[in-house]
Amino acid sequence: MESQRATDRSEGDRLAAQLSVLPGVVRSDVIVRRPARDPLAPREPVAPSTASIVVIVDDQADRAATVEATRRLAGAAVPGIEPAIVVEVGAVRPAMAKLGPFTVEASSKGPLKIVLALVLALLAVAAGGIAWRTRPIKRADLD
Repeated sequence: MESQRATDRSEGDRLAAQLSVLPGVVRSDVIVRRPARDPLAPREPVAPSTASIVVIVDDQADRAATVEATRRLAGAAVPGIEPAIVVEVGAVRPAMAKLGPFTVEASSKGPLKIVLALVLALLAVAAGGIAWRTRPIKRADLD
């Protein structure tokens, strides 16, 4: 019984990790339950395997495509299962902006430009100070 629960937990974690890489998915939780068969019990009809899947997506994700991909992944991970899937919007995708080689949130582009300019100015002042201190000094003969 415990080994069956551990296997179900492992399958659920693996499926949740696969679902988390789908486009627009913020988080996913999966609970898999397969009925444990008692080898000593008389043959009785076995309840079907079930899975409960909750997928949290951002506001721009295609929910229908997410449900279809979730259904296919669940069917491949646990054959013969009909999962109960809930897809909810739980996050807002931020607007992104390019700043040189970096991609940052649009709201942080201005402050980041200021910080980068200050760091560049500080490096220029430090380089000038080092150059000034290491310059050759001409000595005037006092004779």
